[in-house]
Amino acid sequence: MARPGDKAVEYVKNIDAMAWPELRTLWNAIKTGSLDNWEEGKAFEHLVIRGFALSDLDVEYPYDVPAGGNPLEQIDGLVVLGCNFFLVECKDKEKVAVEPIAKLRNQLLRRPETTFGCVFVSGEFTSAALIIADFSVPHRILLWSGYEVEECITRKDFKRMLQDKYRHLCKYGLTDHSSYYKELEVPA
Repeated sequence: MARPGDKAVEYVKNIDAMAWPELRTLWNAIKTGSLDNWEEGKAFEHLVIRGFALSDLDVEYPYDVPAGGNPLEQIDGLVVLGCNFFLVECKDKEKVAVEPIAKLRNQLLRRPETTFGCVFVSGEFTSAALIIADFSVPHRILLWSGYEVEECITRKDFKRMLQDKYRHLCKYGLTDHSSYYKELEVPA
């Protein structure tokens, strides 16, 4: 792993000092676009990873993967749930197309088959992105929209939703954003 720069160290120091109330404030600033002292997209990346850390999961904040001293890829974070590892890709945009899903899929191809991924967006995915995600097999990527980030912050728990998304992916072979997913759920 490449040695993090001064700005990256500062981001981690700042986010690690935040508890749930400060995370709520940061999320509100992300939604309104009123961020200070954060490069574009960095606040959202760090908020997501900090949410998992506050949910008692092992995490790695954003890092570069070097190739001969030069960054080959930038990973927005890593989350460990039991013996499952999840690479994280974040996009702080209103509408997100397929590109981050495709990028993460390629990153997963370079890792053990047991590694999964999570794509977080502060807004929502386009319908085309959701269709392509349904047909990208094997399914190893979980999709998270802004309303789910909001729910996790409100509940003060990112772990539970990660467990639910992973269980549903294993059970149905579809992401929970799939248009077919709701047809599979049977009321209890």
